[in-house]
Amino acid sequence: MINVFETQQKLLEQEPDTERTQLILVDDDSWFRELVSEYLYEQCRLRTEQYASSSKFIQEYKEGDNRIILLDYDFINDVNGLTVLKHIRQVNRFASVIMLSGQDNLEAAIETLRHGAADYFVKTNKTVFANVLSSIIKLMELGRIAEN
Repeated sequence: MINVFETQQKLLEQEPDTERTQLILVDDDSWFRELVSEYLYEQCRLRTEQYASSSKFIQEYKEGDNRIILLDYDFINDVNGLTVLKHIRQVNRFASVIMLSGQDNLEAAIETLRHGAADYFVKTNKTVFANVLSSIIKLMELGRIAEN
């Protein structure tokens, strides 16, 4: 069984890797990107590479990139998150993607999960940061189990 708190403590005890990012965060809301990035670094020393544009992310995402992706569902004047998710799955069918949305939309959540998202969280939920962190840790642990 995965112990989220134990894994979080191990991550905090490790020397931070200042060169490597463990996560990719794709969201057009700069305020939200910064809040999530700071929270993940403070809680587990997890570093994020940030994209404000979903289309730029699509252009730069490469096969073999095994970092966990935090992906916004709604982009203003850009490719929507479901389309990005479908592209990610074409490039890397084993990619771990956590969807984030400003809207509590059950149909959108179901659709993203059907297309391979590991989780779907509503940004306005008071526990969204803790939920995202828990999901990241579980995905990291599952990745370690699969490697062994």
